[in-house]
Amino acid sequence: MQLAFALLEKNVELDSARIRACLARTWDEPIALAAESGEGGAISFAVGERDSLILMPISAPIPDGEAEAMAGYSISSLGTGWQLGAHEGHVVVTLEEEDGEPSTRRLLRFSRLVAGVIDGIDDVIGIYSGEAHATHDPDFFRDMAMEDGIVPVHLWNGISIAGDDKTVSLLSLGMKQLGQPNLKLTGPSAEGSALIGFFFNLLEYAAKRGAAVEDGNTVGRTDQEKLVVRHEPSPIDEGETVWCVDLPE
Repeated sequence: MQLAFALLEKNVELDSARIRACLARTWDEPIALAAESGEGGAISFAVGERDSLILMPISAPIPDGEAEAMAGYSISSLGTGWQLGAHEGHVVVTLEEEDGEPSTRRLLRFSRLVAGVIDGIDDVIGIYSGEAHATHDPDFFRDMAMEDGIVPVHLWNGISIAGDDKTVSLLSLGMKQLGQPNLKLTGPSAEGSALIGFFFNLLEYAAKRGAAVEDGNTVGRTDQEKLVVRHEPSPIDEGETVWCVDLPE
């Protein structure tokens, strides 16, 4: 099962026909209305032959400020000026699948269905994913999910940043969804956006190959660069391992 929350600036009535049409534009499987609970209730769509997408409207915000706290971990909030506004309600988006094995195709499928939900419902101001540990700008989410030729690891991972004026460490927060350890990349603070770009390139590389790079192997930004990968305990999750890459100062 995959789960996300579409945050609503104000509560709105869901239009099942409009949502189904928007969903159908995002993925290449048949999508049909399966059940509707009536005014203010859940809507279920059949996705393909075996799976179900369920939308459950809730006339209240996510409790305890959880979604707001995760907005700062989204790459969509870094240097863009985007901030999550107050939300009056939310829609719980659940994809129940017969095949729940971790895979990039599975996450991409759900991300594109969520993009359809964004287009099919008015006043969506954020997409919160607990597994990614991030709340994303909905326009950013839609654009990344629907971009051809990339694996949108930016949507599947919040990013934790720690450092000072000289050195910064970036830590991914969502690679468990692919059955993989998270990545910690450390480098000069002055490299800024280039460092973040390399960070997501490494995550996309790991997602495509189906596994993190092994301890002792190398990665690089060019064919000549050989940065040795090491595995070490996670700085935030006891008992977990992260794979680490250090850039020269």
